[in-house]
Amino acid sequence: MLFTNGEGCWNGPDRSLKVKLRCGLKTELTGVDEPSRCEYAALMYTPLLCLEEKLEEIKQKLESMNQEKPRSHDEL
Repeated sequence: MLFTNGEGCWNGPDRSLKVKLRCGLKTELTGVDEPSRCEYAALMYTPLLCLEEKLEEIKQKLESMNQEKPRSHDEL
């Protein structure tokens, strides 16, 4: 998604935002950067971009990670 014609920066271009969308379990914004002055880039995850099979695969991986117990270790 590209948002343009934002408020003008002092002595610079109008602000803009490019959002990259990725498949994810929930809708969440994971980061925003400013690669150039007044030009922002964001990464957003959403299940809307997932194929049903991929979403189920992610859910299963998450469940298996939550079920794994840490291995015991000896204290030093």
